[in-house]
Amino acid sequence: MKNPATLLTLILVLLLPLSSSAGVTGPCVSCHTMHNSQDNLWVADSAIPNPALLISGCVGCHTGQNDGSNSTPFVHSTTAPQYRDTGTEADSNTLAGGNFYWVSSIGDRRGHNVYGIAAKDQTLNVPPGGDGSFTSQLRCAGSMGCHGDSSFSEQISAVKGSHHNKNQQIWQDGTTLAKSYRILNGIQGFGDSDYEYRPTDQKHNKYYGIDRTSETETATGSISSQCARCHEDFHNGPLTLVPATTLGTGVWLRHPTDFDMSNAISSTEYHLYNGATTYGNNTYSVISPVATSDTTITLNTTIFTQSNDALVMCLSCHRAHGSPYAGSLRWNYKGWPVNGYNGCAVCHTSKN
Repeated sequence: MKNPATLLTLILVLLLPLSSSAGVTGPCVSCHTMHNSQDNLWVADSAIPNPALLISGCVGCHTGQNDGSNSTPFVHSTTAPQYRDTGTEADSNTLAGGNFYWVSSIGDRRGHNVYGIAAKDQTLNVPPGGDGSFTSQLRCAGSMGCHGDSSFSEQISAVKGSHHNKNQQIWQDGTTLAKSYRILNGIQGFGDSDYEYRPTDQKHNKYYGIDRTSETETATGSISSQCARCHEDFHNGPLTLVPATTLGTGVWLRHPTDFDMSNAISSTEYHLYNGATTYGNNTYSVISPVATSDTTITLNTTIFTQSNDALVMCLSCHRAHGSPYAGSLRWNYKGWPVNGYNGCAVCHTSKN
């Protein structure tokens, strides 16, 4: 090659990472081992080789304390994370899903009893709101877990290809596992690059939701439909959803999910969401977040600014992995009003 400038350009291109937006970057040895042996010691977390030559499994890789600099999201800590009232305070170090620490150290009602973290739930074989018993203990991924392809029983096979092929900078449309929100197969959304480490109204996950018009509509692709895989009666089913035209005269049998608060026409209570004094352009709350039907990567920093942008979802009240509070709630409602916190008042503004 005679042109030095062309040669220099080629070298620079070859030195660039394969994808600046890939889900996993860095040296291969950070996650994999060829022989599981170094200096006469195991490299992996056991003498038995892990699938895909991994150093550890889901739990091992995602155990640690979040400090804002870690690129791997830590969802299990061996010492108590900082949470305070809502897990969104400026000094908190929990992520959007919360943490499995409390279910492993306090008890069943603080989170999901995932194998390798907590003992199997001793009182419930059927998930609350579910209609079928688990055949084995809950896992992170696969047929007995939340993440990955549920057609695989083995966890690593269930998430195969999703970490390396993940592009965090595009809308996750659910068309493939790698294009699914947080590797939740078929679920849409747009994730905060720091997994909601110390979130604000300007920096948070963008959850996808659908304003359901019938009580049996499954709202495919919404974040709440993911929860409904196990807790289906909390999401849909006979007589669980009252049409907007009868709200105020009908009765909610369960808290609504995938319901747009804009349709609560019988009361202005929800229209003052998050302490607003007037309806419209209400500031988004990271304490009690809502979903949207908008599928762009533009962050929803306000609500009631476009149609279907104020959708109540399961994660409006709960943490997916766990929290310090009963029912994996985002706040200590059970202790309120003495010592707890009433996060319900973010939406139910006249009931504080």
